[in-house]
Amino acid sequence: MLKDMEAILAEFEVDFYIVGAIARDFHLSAKDSAVSIRKTDDLDLAIMLNDAGQFNKIKETLIASGNFTPDKTEHIKLYYKEAIEVDLIPFGKIESTNGYVYLQSPNLFTLNMPGFKEIYPFVQEVSFGESLSVKVCSVEGIVILKLIAHRDRPDRTKDITDIEHIIAVYFELSDEDIYEDHFDVMELYPTERGDYLQLVSARVIGRKMQIILKESDELRKTMMTILEKRFEDWATAIHAGMKD
Repeated sequence: MLKDMEAILAEFEVDFYIVGAIARDFHLSAKDSAVSIRKTDDLDLAIMLNDAGQFNKIKETLIASGNFTPDKTEHIKLYYKEAIEVDLIPFGKIESTNGYVYLQSPNLFTLNMPGFKEIYPFVQEVSFGESLSVKVCSVEGIVILKLIAHRDRPDRTKDITDIEHIIAVYFELSDEDIYEDHFDVMELYPTERGDYLQLVSARVIGRKMQIILKESDELRKTMMTILEKRFEDWATAIHAGMKD
């Protein structure tokens, strides 16, 4: 599916990166013990676009290829060979000054999903053999997007569950980086705490989130407010990391 998608997006000279559960599972698959307990067959793609007209042309071309069919209600949703659900999430110049994306489907379809533009410079390029290379959202970017998603839809408890799982396995995935670049964090919390490694991990995640959001003061303040309203110790640690 990604090969078919990438070939068409290349025709339009459009860049994209994988977000959502597939990005999460890619990072967690680096360690067998870190694999997510929640699986998905859906794919979310963040696509950097200039305007709504470009989005519509790309969608029309994907449908015309015969491999993709449109969803009847959601303008950004397609189905690949009637099996894989794909969401095309536009960001970039297509966003208006108020951060919204407006699409015609033929009815007005509105999106407000901040964070994708800020995360884009920090994505990781991954090669799957010689024939396919794609960009994947960073772990810290995933945490940003999930905190925003949960703020907008508090009933989506899976976002917090995913964040907590990422924090639980983050040290195992990033121990070399933590030892080399963030060793001071390991001295900030009592080692006898049962959640010691989780607090260290959350603090490091917060530091990296701060770097991602350094060019967007508004979104950084939004993220700090979200974290301040949460009661979990990991949220306090992320908040502290963003202030380091």
